Amino acid sequence: MGIRGLMGLCLERQAWCADNVDLVSVARNNPIELLIDFYSFEHFLLKKLWQSLATVYKNPYLKLCGGEYAALDAYVTKLIKDMQSLNIHLVFYIDGAKGSSTLQTQQKLETWKSRHLQDLHRLSDLISVCHGQKDINQLKPDDSVRPVLLEIQFLKSLQECQCEVFQCAAGEADYRIARDLISRPKAFAVVSNDSDFCIMKDARFIPYELFDKGGNLGLGTPSLLTHRPQCLSVGVINSHKVAEMLQLPTHQHLIELSIVVGNDFTGHYMRPLHRNLHIDSRKLDSVAQWVLHTYMVENNPLISSEMQHCPGFREAVHMSRHFYELTMPVSSEVTIKGPLSHFIKVAVEQGRIPANVMAINNNFYWHRMIMEDNTPGHPCVEEALIPLRSIIYRIVLPRNENQVTEWGRTQGNQIDTVSVYSVADRYILTADFIQPQKIFQNLKFFHRVITHMDRDIQNNFFERYGKKTGFVCYILRYMLVLNTGSNLHIRPGEFLSLLATAFGYAYKKDDFYMSLAIRPSVRCVTLGNWFQDVYRYAYSYLGTLMYICHEFPGPREIFSGSRWTAYFMCHIQHSVSQLSQDNLREIRQERYHIINDKKHIAQCITEGIMELNLR
Repeated sequence: MGIRGLMGLCLERQAWCADNVDLVSVARNNPIELLIDFYSFEHFLLKKLWQSLATVYKNPYLKLCGGEYAALDAYVTKLIKDMQSLNIHLVFYIDGAKGSSTLQTQQKLETWKSRHLQDLHRLSDLISVCHGQKDINQLKPDDSVRPVLLEIQFLKSLQECQCEVFQCAAGEADYRIARDLISRPKAFAVVSNDSDFCIMKDARFIPYELFDKGGNLGLGTPSLLTHRPQCLSVGVINSHKVAEMLQLPTHQHLIELSIVVGNDFTGHYMRPLHRNLHIDSRKLDSVAQWVLHTYMVENNPLISSEMQHCPGFREAVHMSRHFYELTMPVSSEVTIKGPLSHFIKVAVEQGRIPANVMAINNNFYWHRMIMEDNTPGHPCVEEALIPLRSIIYRIVLPRNENQVTEWGRTQGNQIDTVSVYSVADRYILTADFIQPQKIFQNLKFFHRVITHMDRDIQNNFFERYGKKTGFVCYILRYMLVLNTGSNLHIRPGEFLSLLATAFGYAYKKDDFYMSLAIRPSVRCVTLGNWFQDVYRYAYSYLGTLMYICHEFPGPREIFSGSRWTAYFMCHIQHSVSQLSQDNLREIRQERYHIINDKKHIAQCITEGIMELNLR
């Protein structure tokens, strides 16, 4: 993202291009807003949370276990409310999903594929720790796969703190952020790690390396919560000072430098030309001198010739100038095919449904990276859930379309593409015909969809147990049907450990389990993450499209990775080397107590599929 090498140079020379500011002092008399790149902030804060939890509980395995959503919620909520009490308000911006913009897909598909392969390498390192082949202390701080339900819980926490959240229907949010920095009266600076903000006109930009320079928030320290700061020192980079640092006289020169080095628009056109231009893009000072001599890139004969013969390159140069000058025409990147596309676009922008729905409507789906057994031939959860997605595709695609191109890891390949067809069922409503006020009808629709592999089911769990408990029952039943006789071949004890985890929130608090440094097995993390992915589809896709997700429990209420790891590992192994006999006894008693309390529910969920011995 952005211009390669520019962020590192700005940090190295921050005395030249950044102003030191105390945000608490600035906001004392007049409230200010920080405009936040959602995904980069989420990644930054999660990394700090893992550091804090690992230190407090002396448990380095927490980031392998699948997610500590209650701890995340408390961490995020404390930080935001403290900032609000200091007149510092965080405004969040969410990028559109991969594939929601056809133009962006053409520009960035190769980049996405490259990053996917990097993520797979990281996944292999994590799985090798679970196998016991690698010590966890050998991992880098950034070596983790984001918890499956991270976005859902993070957004719920932001909503409960009444933060403003803007979601783009397509494309990245940085252009919207830069425009809002100028148009919102209280906007003070952007918080992101995208070096594009070093170039954008009149941008004021706080990279994470310069956020809370004095450590007054206590991020990543041995504390379960962040601290309310007396001062909050940040480094604010602005594009004028970046130009001065590179000895460039105007903002236009800075834009030309981004074109030559290679930005998100021009990178794949410019990189092959660097050798013939005698440019080393890693040496930005020398590139700046080249720009100072040449000015507009068309003044160079080689680049001019390439632009004349390549319309895509010519367009990329023009787009770069409009982008960084904030003069791009106001037009949507979304392909509006008709009323359904327009409906989805509005719903995404209002934050009512996830951005991925817009990509699906544009006939594109990128598999979520899940921490699971990556042995060749072993089932992948995103592949296993194709039948469920094919129903979602019918809800989201126009009636005259029935195909979505999917990208991601499969059983046989690290990255693959496959065409998936929507189900041929004319009785399934499209999203624009689902009515928000008809909750009872929508719950019946949810029941019909989530039981699509289970037509002999006798129970409607909503009617039997209510909406919250009923939802958990449907997720557990779906896991059972999906993995009985195929896929993971789930065993009764494993299923009961999942049930105890899903209903364990009201029992012993997560603190006890987080203090147990148990290394999860590969099967443990696989089963736990498959359960979460089923939840993600049921909550984030079906629940939002049917206007019923507010009736369902959030991630913090149904899953704790450390709790799941304790129940699973202590059930399948006679002894766990990291635990005392007293801890083992306590965990097993707690697991038994929950299962015994939910005995009737367990029997109801497994009816016709699995025999349980609950005596």
